[in-house]
Amino acid sequence: MDWTINGRSILVTGGSSGIGKATAMALAASGGCVTITSRSASRAKAAAEEIRQATGTSVSTLVVDFASLESVRSAAARFVDTHSELVVLVNNAGVVKGSVSRTVDGHETTFATNHLGPFLFTSLLVDLLVASAPARVINTSSVAHTYAKEGIVFDDLNFRHRRYKFMEVYGHSKLANILHVQETNNRFGSRGITAVAVHPGVVRTGLGSGGDSFLVGWAERLGGRWMRTPQQGADTIVWLATEPHIDTSEGCYFEDRKPSRSTHHARDMDQASRLWDVSTRLTAGS
Repeated sequence: MDWTINGRSILVTGGSSGIGKATAMALAASGGCVTITSRSASRAKAAAEEIRQATGTSVSTLVVDFASLESVRSAAARFVDTHSELVVLVNNAGVVKGSVSRTVDGHETTFATNHLGPFLFTSLLVDLLVASAPARVINTSSVAHTYAKEGIVFDDLNFRHRRYKFMEVYGHSKLANILHVQETNNRFGSRGITAVAVHPGVVRTGLGSGGDSFLVGWAERLGGRWMRTPQQGADTIVWLATEPHIDTSEGCYFEDRKPSRSTHHARDMDQASRLWDVSTRLTAGS
C-alpha cells in the first residue's frame, strides 16, 4: 500500500515539550492521529491543547514515566486497549543526568530512561505495529553516541564500577538507541516494520523532561546561537515519518534527511543482538 499518515495512528513519546512537541505538532498538521506521552498529565494536556489550537486537530495524551518499567507496561497496555493500529512510533522521550542516580527498578537513570523504557515500550507495541504494517519506529538518538568509545559496556550497564562521566553515560544510551533499531529491522523488517534512528542536531531544549538545569546551561554555552530550534530538530523525524519511501540501504542512522556516519559500534550487529537479549532479560516481569 502507498505510505500515508493521514488519518493514521501515531505515538510520540516525550511529546509535551521540545523536539517531541514540535514533532507532534507537525504530524498532527499533516493529518496524523497523534498521541503524545508525558510524565505529567497537566503538561500533556497543555501541550495537546496548544497543538489543537495551532493545527485544528485534537491530540490524545498518555501519561508514562520511562524511568519506571511498571509505568511503561501500564501505558502500553492502555494504548493497546484503546487503539486498533499504530503506524508510527517515535521514541523521543529522554534524559541526561549530571550525576549518578538510580530508578525505582535499580537501573542507572539515563540508560533506563533512554533505552530500557523505550525498548520495553516498543516490544509491548510491536504486535500492533506489525498488524498495522507497513509501520515505522523512529528513535531519537544523537551524535553523542560517539562518546561510547568502548561500545555497549555489558559488564557494567548501570555504571556501578566506573567513574560516572555524564557525556559517556548519555552517549552509551544513545548508542543503545541505534543498536535497538538495527536489531528491530533484523527481527521485524520482513514483517513490515522499518526502524531508524535520528541525530536531531544540537537543539535548544531541556534535554528531556528530566534534564538537569546545569546541563542545559552547559549545552547552551557550548552551542550558543548555533543551536537549533525544536522545530528544526524535529525536521528529520517528521520527514522520516511522512516520506513515502525511506531508503535504509546506506544505514538506518539519519541526520538532515539523509543517512549519516555512525561509529563502528553502532553498526555492530553482534552487539545489537546481544543488547536485545540483555534488555529483554532486564525488562522481563518488571
